Amino acid sequence: MSVEVVRLDENGRLYLPASLRKRLKAKEFYVEEREGEIVLIPVRKKIERYWGIVKGEKLSAEEIDRLVEKETERLLRDEL
Repeated sequence: MSVEVVRLDENGRLYLPASLRKRLKAKEFYVEEREGEIVLIPVRKKIERYWGIVKGEKLSAEEIDRLVEKETERLLRDEL
């Protein structure tokens, strides 16, 4: 983990170093305040949640749809 100092400009904008932006590959972030600190969490596309659930199996489109539906239901239950 590297540490860099960044500044807010006169409009309150914070610029992330290019090296960090390239590693994170994100252009949007959730911003949280935790115990007096600012935490930036990269926003990932929803489809990334499903990466790896099929595990390279040769499945029909219908089987994949069922797996995605099942996983979506599980994720929604976990978020409630």
